[in-house]
Amino acid sequence: MKLVKSLPICGSLSMHTIVAALVLSVAMSTRAAKKETATPSNAPTSFAPLPREHELASIWNDPEFTRRLIGSYGFASEAEPRMTPEEQAIYRDKIVPLLRDDPKKAIPALEGLVKPSASAVFDFILGNVAFQNEDLTNAIKYFEAALAKFPDYRRAQKNLAFALMRDGKYKEAIQPLTRAIALGVGDAKIFGLLGFAYVSQGKHVSAEGTYRQALVFEPENIDFKVGLVKCAVATANYDYALALLDELLQKLPERDNLWTLQANIFIQKEQPAKAAISLEILRRLGKATSQNLFLLGDLYMTQDARDLALSAYLQAIEKDGGQNTAKALRAAQILVSRGAWDDAKRLFSKIRTAEKLGGGEELKLLKLESKVAMASGEGDKAIQTLEQISQKDPLDGEALLLAGDFYSKNGQREKAEFRYQNAASLPGFEADAFVKHAQLLVQTQKYAQAVELLRKAQKAKPRDNVQRYLEKVEQLARTAHS
Repeated sequence: MKLVKSLPICGSLSMHTIVAALVLSVAMSTRAAKKETATPSNAPTSFAPLPREHELASIWNDPEFTRRLIGSYGFASEAEPRMTPEEQAIYRDKIVPLLRDDPKKAIPALEGLVKPSASAVFDFILGNVAFQNEDLTNAIKYFEAALAKFPDYRRAQKNLAFALMRDGKYKEAIQPLTRAIALGVGDAKIFGLLGFAYVSQGKHVSAEGTYRQALVFEPENIDFKVGLVKCAVATANYDYALALLDELLQKLPERDNLWTLQANIFIQKEQPAKAAISLEILRRLGKATSQNLFLLGDLYMTQDARDLALSAYLQAIEKDGGQNTAKALRAAQILVSRGAWDDAKRLFSKIRTAEKLGGGEELKLLKLESKVAMASGEGDKAIQTLEQISQKDPLDGEALLLAGDFYSKNGQREKAEFRYQNAASLPGFEADAFVKHAQLLVQTQKYAQAVELLRKAQKAKPRDNVQRYLEKVEQLARTAHS
């Protein structure tokens, strides 16, 4: 994610400025300040950066946030663990020059200093070096060691929380984040990260409060406002979420995630027409994903706008590049279920051109094509396909039922009965097969046998409409015997 209002971007950060400051602090604490001379630094200027697409990237990769993390090599004497004069001398004369040149070079020296009786500052600095080099396991270990020695070590609490967040351990980060705030180091980033951590644990009410606090420090931060929107959605406060989104979209109409979020809220409010408008705007901006377009097609189908739905589905398949065959077949199934035969045929053609069909997917598409063929007067073509499916997979109950329907409609009752009987032996297809077979028997006035099959169907899968049909057939059976 990208911050709309970003902080001033520092140039290439030199470790010299920061190290010089901490040296001055040490010198002042011993009343022996001395001036540092600028020297080139090989130290890295980033702090375990995140990929741009990561949800926390806008916070983590912010130059000011990085500057503060790198700056944490220094210390604030009024809120830091004490150092003995000997430790101060070692730190000033040995550790600082290594940190100035390259923090990695300080690791062996620091490892020799992190003893149980030594100052927690050395554990903390070693944790910082590990953290900056993305050795998160050791960073967490050394920050925890520093806190074991000095529990109120504010920056150790904060950096431990940051390392846990960077490592994806959001639940574990909550305690040090809240502790850091209690110790007085709360700022926009800390509250924002705490809000994110709360959301990850489903604590949306707590997250809402922390996002509001973060916005006090950075009132124009888009990510914090989006977090607040998500909290409102999670607590079903949809109107408030929509009001926030309206405000955001007026400033940032190009942000695709905001339109998607708005569409999802309208769906939650059962307002498909408004949801379709949000996704259509996203489509016109050229930022709709294939998932957005499949959803847009579904929304148009709920409004019986088949031509618009087909357009969205076709574009979704084209944009998808054959990567989501299941969604494409689902779209085809929707069109077939609504009797949109011509639209379904166009979608079938697009699927065969663009999608990479596996064996099971090919069979599913063949069955959909067979349904359309039978419904549009191409039964001979359909039955050939269905018989091919049955030969490839004799346990395909759906193909057997479809073939039975074809033979039943064309007066070939023995063939139909045979398919229904085979389907009735397959788990999951018994109920439908019994009903269809019963309907075939009713046509020949074999009511008693039909009643027996319908009772089996109800035992396998009770349904109200089948029960009503059973009662009517039972009445016909009684009348026939009277």
